[in-house]
Amino acid sequence: MLIVSKCLAGVPCRYDGKDNLVPEIKAIVERGEAVAVCPEVLGGLPTPRVPSEIQPDGRVLSKQGEDVTAQFVSGAARAMTLCRAHGCTGAILKARSPSCGKGVVYDGSFTGKRVPGSGVFVKMLLDAGIPVMTEEEYLVTACGKNETVLETERLILRPWKEADAGECFFYAKDPRVGPICGWPAHTSVEHTRQVIRDVLAAPETYAIVLRETGLPIGSIGLHRNDLAQKDDEAELGYWLGVPFWGRGIAPEAARALLRRAFEDLRLARVWCGYYDGNEQSKRVQEKLGFRYQWTTDGAPVPQMGETRKAHVSLLTKADWAAARDSGEGRQ
Repeated sequence: MLIVSKCLAGVPCRYDGKDNLVPEIKAIVERGEAVAVCPEVLGGLPTPRVPSEIQPDGRVLSKQGEDVTAQFVSGAARAMTLCRAHGCTGAILKARSPSCGKGVVYDGSFTGKRVPGSGVFVKMLLDAGIPVMTEEEYLVTACGKNETVLETERLILRPWKEADAGECFFYAKDPRVGPICGWPAHTSVEHTRQVIRDVLAAPETYAIVLRETGLPIGSIGLHRNDLAQKDDEAELGYWLGVPFWGRGIAPEAARALLRRAFEDLRLARVWCGYYDGNEQSKRVQEKLGFRYQWTTDGAPVPQMGETRKAHVSLLTKADWAAARDSGEGRQ
């Protein structure tokens, strides 16, 4: 038996009176395989309610400054009682919640900034030796067992899920991310969800997940297009949330995917490009060993309705293997 966040089962008990429905989780509740709880409601807080966040000193404050620590602790304790009464051996809980978040929570400033940490209920579960996963982790581990997952020291590359829409939107709405890559900033979570369905669900397209938090922070993929027209070719594309620029994450993710491209998929050539002014992408390609091929003036950018100067580079399997063997590809 599992214990799950009630909002994930479709019950409108969020602070704003809405739910966070995950159909796969609702199904296990309906099958009698899980019991659903909302620690905040169990602690006596109303629905809807003023949002709350954990502060650096460990207290839980509402956005209006009210100390609601006692309600959160009381609700978590009642949820633990239900957990023991039903013999629950695991939990699937709402990511980033001040009660149910695992590994990362909001920092207490109500600005959307996230920091490492766990919610009040999750801490009690872990102290009791009961394993916890977020809904994102559940969808990957339990609902996507046969899908390719690539791992590096800091990252996990795995297929996108519709449940990632909120996290993806958090970064894709930033006008510094999409437009420089040739696509417009996302306008809503639903817009992002549609992009996941229509674009990011393509084969060999992966969410870049930070191992430390289990959350997606960007995307990377191998694509077939005008540059990569032959069966043994692909184009490498990637983007990363602004807070993670300059930390070597894009090259780390790309090295893992290039290894798959040349060893598993047996490609002979991988193309990559960037628009004039995107110096970050240029540096990533240089670190990976791509060699400049040509520049095109007036290259069409359909999603932006304009033309730009585009630079194209290429990495062959022979060059990749030589860099790998010499150690250059690990720099």
